[in-house]
Amino acid sequence: MKIDTRSVVQLTLVSAILLGLSGCISIKTHSSFEPIYMTLDVNLKVQLQKELSDVFGDIDNASTSLSDS
Repeated sequence: MKIDTRSVVQLTLVSAILLGLSGCISIKTHSSFEPIYMTLDVNLKVQLQKELSDVFGDIDNASTSLSDS
């Protein structure tokens, strides 16, 4: 079995060219961070607001009774 020198040289040249071209390939990636917008809905019961009014009313009554004396 005889190996043809010309085909070995051609195969070596093609391999070298393919390896050389694969080194020139560059891949660029781009990533960016974009803001995330959120909407938050808060539902409060009216009972809570009435209780807060009562607490502040007690504080106001206490402060007027201190300033009267």
